[in-house]
Amino acid sequence: MIYSVEIPPIVMADIDELTDYIYRFSFDKNISQKIYDDLYKKILSLNFLPNRYEKYLWDYRRIIVNGNYKIFYKIDEENKKVIIVRVIRTEQNDFDL
Repeated sequence: MIYSVEIPPIVMADIDELTDYIYRFSFDKNISQKIYDDLYKKILSLNFLPNRYEKYLWDYRRIIVNGNYKIFYKIDEENKKVIIVRVIRTEQNDFDL
């Protein structure tokens, strides 16, 4: 079953902040671009079998990307939609959802 993937503005801001942070400290645009690509690839892959990742905290699910980033999302089965909730660094508190 194919789901639509909803990426709210707050998630786009999360990804922009993360990749900007990486660029500021690594001074390597290729590294920040790779992280950006990896995050979006994982997010967009949720259109197919979004239940394949672990359930985490209430109705959320979580993906760990490159060991350093967490993508939190919810699945709306009724509307066949995946809603991305937040993208944060692994050292950030999960309760900021």
